[in-house]
Amino acid sequence: MQLKRRWKRASAASSSEPTGEPEQPSLDQLYASALKALTRRPFPTRELEQKLLRSCTDAAAVNLVIERLKTAGYLDDRKFAESFIQSRLHHKAQGRARIERELRARGLSPKLIREELEKAYPAEAEREPLQHALERKLKSLPPPMDAKKLSRLYNHLLRRGFPGEAIRLELLRRLKMEMESD
Repeated sequence: MQLKRRWKRASAASSSEPTGEPEQPSLDQLYASALKALTRRPFPTRELEQKLLRSCTDAAAVNLVIERLKTAGYLDDRKFAESFIQSRLHHKAQGRARIERELRARGLSPKLIREELEKAYPAEAEREPLQHALERKLKSLPPPMDAKKLSRLYNHLLRRGFPGEAIRLELLRRLKMEMESD
């Protein structure tokens, strides 16, 4: 990982005497490292800041790089939250609670998380991803459905971030449909 390696100074005088402390990267090197990290995947501001602070102890330099990235439009927490929510919603079929928990763990503000979740994933739209996650899990559970499997399914959906009441209603609806078809 480029951020963890030690940086070489340009002056020949300092390279002949070992100082015992790691050399600090220049602002340009720090900026280049941040850009390289952002090309691999998007980062929220706080997570990128922590990543840069692992290789550079100068917090002022890291803050300058972060501001430069924000000004250039490479670092935007709102855009990160939007893409994260869309990814989790469409590809992983996760509930609002799990998405919110993961965004908070990544250092986004609760206000921003609430705004973006409400815009992209209103509470009343939770039924569709819940049905999708339920369908996927049911494919891996062989019939017949007993109490143990039902409990496992319920807990799986809870861990995915769906509310317990919505899971219960969807399971009841599903079981009622199966009983009517038999």
